[in-house]
Amino acid sequence: MKAKITEPKNTPFVDISGLFGIKNLFMKDETKNPTHTFKDRLAYEMIRPILESVEQKKNFKRTTFGSISYGNTAFSMGYYCHRLNAAAGSEVVKAVAFVPPKIVRKPFGPNTEGTVIPSEKVMGKISELCDIIEIDLNAKVYREDDLRQIAANKGCVLDAFVDITEGLDRPAYEKIAVEAFAQMKKTPDYVIVPFGAGILCNEVIDYIEDKNLKTKVIPVSSGDPKTIAIMLYGPVWVDTKSLLEKGVGWTKHDKIDRKGRKRKAYQVYHVTDDEILAVMKELKKKRITAEASGASGFAILHRLAEIEPNFNPQRDTVLVINTGNGLLNF
Repeated sequence: MKAKITEPKNTPFVDISGLFGIKNLFMKDETKNPTHTFKDRLAYEMIRPILESVEQKKNFKRTTFGSISYGNTAFSMGYYCHRLNAAAGSEVVKAVAFVPPKIVRKPFGPNTEGTVIPSEKVMGKISELCDIIEIDLNAKVYREDDLRQIAANKGCVLDAFVDITEGLDRPAYEKIAVEAFAQMKKTPDYVIVPFGAGILCNEVIDYIEDKNLKTKVIPVSSGDPKTIAIMLYGPVWVDTKSLLEKGVGWTKHDKIDRKGRKRKAYQVYHVTDDEILAVMKELKKKRITAEASGASGFAILHRLAEIEPNFNPQRDTVLVINTGNGLLNF
């Protein structure tokens, strides 16, 4: 190995108590990962078995990793594949981002710094790390076999293909909860989790259930297809129509996920762009960096009592997962 690839972990745990009128408020800050988002957790776990095989000089299958992504997942996936190939001295992995053609018309941002980046620039940077394949997301729900065939037709599949769009067959994000709860030294009453494909939220829920904790998870997302929180909008995984019209929507995951875990539908809460923009101004004052999607968890705090009638801002402890600020990469 030419270089060591370290696991993203132990991101900062920040006491922001008093903010938004909540006496006991804390943040798990995933912006401090190598590519500034929690997606590094997934991307590292994605390559880990091959990395270990290379280090131990064991046999392995050269693998193409794919994801339906035009943002943080694609960038992080490409970043870790690039790092592993450089360390191994040959192409042992490949990253393929499946992207809807219309994405080039929508800019990314703003974030707390007020940055807005043309999608052409974002896709240009991603294309330096990933092969880009355009697909029509309105045509069908693409599963792993579909994406494998599309990639194979483009000559992009190595010895094996793994789709990470809906996560892996093993936990990738659970350690965020493990770290945060240990750093808090107590169990929070509420955890606010941004919801895109829902993998992070599912794994936080799994951890809480496995430990028999009383923590309540509050998933937040946007049902608006034109939202600035572009990383959150996902009609495949949540009822976005209900989310937009009623302010709450049920999840749409498979009953058994890739890890073999049973999945029951749960409710996700809608946050508006106005709420996100307003909260980003407050975060900026506190020098907290976040993109719109990462800031969405903070955006619902001002009406947490409406969602949870038993919530007491003077008594209860709240943890918000700041999922990141991918715009810092561009």
